[in-house]
Amino acid sequence: MSAGPADALSLAGTIWEETGRLARLDPYLLYAVSYVESRMDRRGRTGPWPYAVRTVTDSYYPADFGAAMELIHRLPTEAVKDADLGWMQVNVRWHGHRVPDISHLLHAEINLRVGAGILREALDSLPDDPALAVGRYHTWMDVPRARAYGARVIALRDRLRAT
Repeated sequence: MSAGPADALSLAGTIWEETGRLARLDPYLLYAVSYVESRMDRRGRTGPWPYAVRTVTDSYYPADFGAAMELIHRLPTEAVKDADLGWMQVNVRWHGHRVPDISHLLHAEINLRVGAGILREALDSLPDDPALAVGRYHTWMDVPRARAYGARVIALRDRLRAT
């Protein structure tokens, strides 16, 4: 995330812009969701982390795709069945069926496209309530928690656009 105008975040020509166009999503909203889901501080920069793995008990930030693959093969099967993977933190239990093999969710582009599809469905489910709709990306069952999450993501999107 940027610290000032000299470091302004531009998503032009990035995977965020392309995926946003394909899913009819604001790329800054897509980036904001991934930032909230998988934020990692690395080498003095903060941003979404494409290899993030979160289980019910722990969060992991492997250095690269190979290390992330090694991790999900080393973790207990039960932990992986309910893990959140990649920069969009796609949940295996709820969305693993969207890919032929869950390891595909550790591929940055696939993960972003799957996450964008989930976000698009959430937004389409409540076109007149953007905060709750965005919050459904995180949880459909807990309305107060979803609304708070959505408001947080939308506020971040607005800050990202303003930089």
